[in-house]
Amino acid sequence: MATSILLAFRKRPRGEAAAAVPAFERSVEALLEVAGVAAVRALGINVVLGEHPPAGYPELLMCELDDNAFEPQAALEALGTSTADGNAERPDGLRFAVWQAASIGVRSEFDLPGHLYLQFSANPPSMSFEDYSDWYQVHQDENIAHTQVLRRGWRFRLEPLVEAVVPGPTHLALYEMDGTLEKLTGDLGAAMRAGAISLPDWFTRFASLEGIALGDRLG
Repeated sequence: MATSILLAFRKRPRGEAAAAVPAFERSVEALLEVAGVAAVRALGINVVLGEHPPAGYPELLMCELDDNAFEPQAALEALGTSTADGNAERPDGLRFAVWQAASIGVRSEFDLPGHLYLQFSANPPSMSFEDYSDWYQVHQDENIAHTQVLRRGWRFRLEPLVEAVVPGPTHLALYEMDGTLEKLTGDLGAAMRAGAISLPDWFTRFASLEGIALGDRLG
């Protein structure tokens, strides 16, 4: 059972330079060679809400990790960006935003589903991450209870490996989707208007994203 995942968001340069960027397949093959990477899946990303990273990064490589064997620096080198100081642009213009994410909360095994809803957020300065995590567990359960589109969910604590903006998100809520994004947002919107789901003023969302698999889970 994977307790951690790696999220490597990619953004291609504009114009003709994009054609020179290696395809997903090369990055997937390189990551599968990294010790501790158990499986990889490539996803296309649609932005639902948000302007901060990883919003604006339309490609995602998601990896299941073996915590005991994984070496973050080796994963960055496999992606062709060996620096972890926030300079995530390669010579060919490909940019990355990369997080290692440790599982928190009690959930079923995470197996890289093909249709995901991703919610990146951060605990406010006035609240510890542990208290925020306790609140979010209740919030995630409420979201799942008020729509059939969200089949199950997981939560992760984020540690940036390559990130363009600081401060950034500290928490990721992941959901497996079975249905359309329109149905999901409609159901959750209705629940919020009815008062069944409420968001406190201190809740800061960095990005709400839909992830759709571009191929099979490999590994």
